[in-house]
Amino acid sequence: MFEALLKACKRLKKSQTPWEIPEDVLQHVPKETTSQDLKSFLSDEIDESDSIAVLWAAYATIVKIGKDPINGQNDDGSDLHDALGEIAERISCIILPICSDASLDEDTTNYEVLRRKGELGLRAIEKLTKIPSDQQLQLRRSTLLHLTAYTEAADPWATAESSALAQDLLDTQLQSLGESQTRTFVVEEILTKFLRPLFSKSRPPAVTASGRKAEYVEPARYDSIDRETPETKPWKYTHRYAVTVFAWAVQHADTPLLQSHWPLFTPVLLTLLDEPQHTGLKVRALGIFRAFWARCPAGLMQNTGLAEVFEQAVFPAVLYLPSLTPEDESVQILKAAYPALIEMAGLNYPGPGQEVEEPQSQPQQITEGQRKILDKIIREGIMVGYHHAKEHVQLVGLLCETLICIVNGMGILAVKHLKDFIPMVTEIMTDPFSTKHPPTLISAMKLLQAILRTSWPRIPFYCNEIIKILMLCWLDVEDEESFSDDSLIASELKAGLAKAADMLSAIMKAAKVDLRERVGPLIEKEPQLSKLFRDANSA
Repeated sequence: MFEALLKACKRLKKSQTPWEIPEDVLQHVPKETTSQDLKSFLSDEIDESDSIAVLWAAYATIVKIGKDPINGQNDDGSDLHDALGEIAERISCIILPICSDASLDEDTTNYEVLRRKGELGLRAIEKLTKIPSDQQLQLRRSTLLHLTAYTEAADPWATAESSALAQDLLDTQLQSLGESQTRTFVVEEILTKFLRPLFSKSRPPAVTASGRKAEYVEPARYDSIDRETPETKPWKYTHRYAVTVFAWAVQHADTPLLQSHWPLFTPVLLTLLDEPQHTGLKVRALGIFRAFWARCPAGLMQNTGLAEVFEQAVFPAVLYLPSLTPEDESVQILKAAYPALIEMAGLNYPGPGQEVEEPQSQPQQITEGQRKILDKIIREGIMVGYHHAKEHVQLVGLLCETLICIVNGMGILAVKHLKDFIPMVTEIMTDPFSTKHPPTLISAMKLLQAILRTSWPRIPFYCNEIIKILMLCWLDVEDEESFSDDSLIASELKAGLAKAADMLSAIMKAAKVDLRERVGPLIEKEPQLSKLFRDANSA
């Protein structure tokens, strides 16, 4: 019945506009075709090489039915809704992004075909939902699950077009389902039926099969030479879209759902966090964890004992440092890992566009457990990372930005770390080549300001060292040949250094110490320093 149409559609495989069907192709759609006919056509076994042509044929038929709904809906009223639902289900199965050619050694999957199928199939389902009917078409749960595979535009099988289509379809369908049915969909269809079997063979030993903390950690049943195989980790190879589905489930999980069903999330999340290979996957796992942690009811993970388990799973990521890890990849991982740890410690990590250097408007109470995490981040994370990879300026800048957030959040509690902070800032800001990479120098300068702002009671003991930092950095900026007279970067650096000098002057004044006695001889020798120590100079 559809042979002529299928033959005509094979010529459209390379078309770039799947929603525009040429009229000569529509003419091949059998007259008086019904949704039952299309359902029967899609129920036949489909050769993978013909999948795009089949989707074209289905799309053309749906368009024709939509233009002539009377002839296209000759089904019995009771069967029409089921037929449309079955058509959507069959299309969603065809476009499911199975990476069948992904193996341990290489991934030869044809993602161009998957992207093409996704756009075309999702367009067809969208058209299907708009066919006039006595009631709104409610897609099956399994169909909705397949749609979630395309919700992340950054996936190699997805595009901005397919991602937008999938999200719009899901939003519309879930709105009609309601909150209760949406929770049921997430819990039963996604977490229980789909994700749990996929991750069962790669679950870390730190949690039980029921998702709770293991009291006695034993080697995993599959922890052997065969652990890293497509059969053991299908979510990493053939079913890579499972990570996207899980990310969508976390984003649509609310506090009541997590309060009741958190054990369904933890095995999957810990499995992803424990995955040592592939930078993109690790960064994504850390992002999913942050979304999960933000949605968890307060104290839930601490009360279940899993907060410590998550800390142990996340912390190793901050040690992905050069030279074992390329600098670009290290920066990506650390940018994802440190915010996760900081948020576990109860501090708010600023989002994109927010000023990192601004302190907390109302300093929050930090518990003993949170303080220990922050101390560990500083001592075993940032300081270890700095001393191991201090020659990588991009990484050093990131560590400074992270410390700004921690210092502002800890407030006076950060004073115990001054013995580590001051030498670190000194080394960065007095380096004669620091002006060659201004972003890192600016981050270090803002870190110094944060230290002065929060740890001022102990600053008088480091006064001479801070004067040295400000003086040498100012002279380096003045002498930098690459900065023009009206350089915005040079102006920003000088303004920041002068601000830090003003803060130091105010601190020393409160400590009843005359800063002029210390900076006066410096200004006499280098008159240009008068613009730096303006408060002390004017006093």
